[in-house]
Amino acid sequence: MTRSARRVPVAQRLEHVALELFAAQGFDETTVDELAAAGGVGRRTFFRYFPTKLDVVLGELDEGLAGLVLALAEQPGADPVAAARAAFLAVNRYADVELPALRRRLGLIEDVPELAARATVRYRDWESALAADAARRWAVDAASLRAQVFGRAVVAAMRAVFSAWHGHPEADADALGALVDEAFDALARGFA
Repeated sequence: MTRSARRVPVAQRLEHVALELFAAQGFDETTVDELAAAGGVGRRTFFRYFPTKLDVVLGELDEGLAGLVLALAEQPGADPVAAARAAFLAVNRYADVELPALRRRLGLIEDVPELAARATVRYRDWESALAADAARRWAVDAASLRAQVFGRAVVAAMRAVFSAWHGHPEADADALGALVDEAFDALARGFA
């Protein structure tokens, strides 16, 4: 199942028009009223789906985290690198039609300082989830330095993967998967 198939149709439509408007007008220049009108809903309905304008862009990070936690739980074995690799590959499957929206989202997160700052706060939850999973597999405390370094290193590596992929407009979903594998190959050497 692709990411868009899991979205509520109204939220999916609002997200789609928002990403297009942000690309055309700029994030700061686009108002919630414009987003709601373009999505065919009222302002109050918009806020039922997205608490803030930022959440239109960043909400997928929360959904991705929930998917990552489930995918990690499904991975067997004592190797957190192998588990994290499989989980990230599972949660980052995109259909070709989803790639333009992903590129817009990544561009906004990289280019709009407020979005970048808020994304960094949300990445802490990703780091914690990865640290907890690694700690369980290594039979150490989740607060241990080893587990914390692992969680932060994996998130930093995945941020670098998405940045590298975004920098190549011709890159497809397979290229994204290849970059994830390349990053985890490097992580495996460091955490062996």
